Amino acid sequence: MSKATLSKEIKKELAKLNDRIDRKIIKGQSFQKDARRHRELLVTLHRVREENPVAAARSVRRVRRSPVHRRLAGGSIQRLFGLKLA
Repeated sequence: MSKATLSKEIKKELAKLNDRIDRKIIKGQSFQKDARRHRELLVTLHRVREENPVAAARSVRRVRRSPVHRRLAGGSIQRLFGLKLA
């Protein structure tokens, strides 16, 4: 597996973990195991990027936020009443 492919797969796994952690936080569940896995993946990603800094510079792009994060970002009024303010 190339470093670029490995980096892409790690990013996908991180996105899934972020979503899972967000959902567990909302439900009030423990997310300790998921957080540990997230840290391990971040360390691996940083190691891969350090080995190939040119590819890391090219791979910078905006990651789509999870639906849970988008829902929480609106503030308490929007969450309570569903008001969509411009």
